[in-house]
Order: sequence, then C-alpha cells, then structure tokens
Amino acid sequence: MENFEVLLLYAAIAAFSFFVAAPIVLNAVSAFGVQKKFAQDMIEHNIIDAEAVKEIEPKKQIAGLIISIVVLAALFFVSFRVNLGFISMGVGLLFGLLRFRHIVQFNNLTVKRFQNNYAGKYDKEKLKAYINKIF
Repeated sequence: MENFEVLLLYAAIAAFSFFVAAPIVLNAVSAFGVQKKFAQDMIEHNIIDAEAVKEIEPKKQIAGLIISIVVLAALFFVSFRVNLGFISMGVGLLFGLLRFRHIVQFNNLTVKRFQNNYAGKYDKEKLKAYINKIF
C-alpha cells in the first residue's frame, strides 16, 4: 500500500507541474515578453494611451512574478521533500512547458489578454482594424 501512495504522490506532483506550474510560469514570462511588446505596438498605433499601459503593465508583471515564485517555491519544496519527487516535477514541467508554449507566442491569446487587461481603455475600432490587418 505504501508504494501505491508514493505513486499517487508522484502523479500529483507531475500533474501540478504540468497543469498549474508550467502555465503560470509561461504567463509570467509572456508578461515581460510578448504582452509588453504588444502593448508597445498598441501605443505606436494610437490604440491605447501610454499612460494606461504605464498604469497597468507593471502591476500585471509584478503580480505574475510573485505568483510564479510562490507556486514554484511550493512545488520545489514538496518535490524535494519526497524521495525522487524532483523527477516527477521535472517531467511535468518539461511536458507542460512544451504543451503550453503557445502562451509566449504572438497569437489570438495575446489579443484576448490585451482586451481583458485594458478593458475600456483602448479604441475598439482601431484594434479591430489592426487585428484584421495582422491576422
């Protein structure tokens, strides 16, 4: 019975790494990369004011960074307390990063995040024209 419990613990660590930790880390990376670049493009195309970006963007980046650090710290703590738990964590993170890599790429998810982050602060018609031109 003890071996089954250890197997379940390894599976839980791998699942948490895959479904929770990897997307959260990629979201934080995306906030400093593609989302920041997209917001700058929106400023250049006069879709949003620079003040709105300066007001919201740092808050989103800091929040993403703090959440990522807390999640990874908890994951590392649990993984290294369990004998060979770091292997389950590593496998889950690796496959999670590969599976959810689209988060850090410029795509419609980036546009949706922009619309959610800056709701009511951007010109919808200009954004729609920009999206139709790019996609």
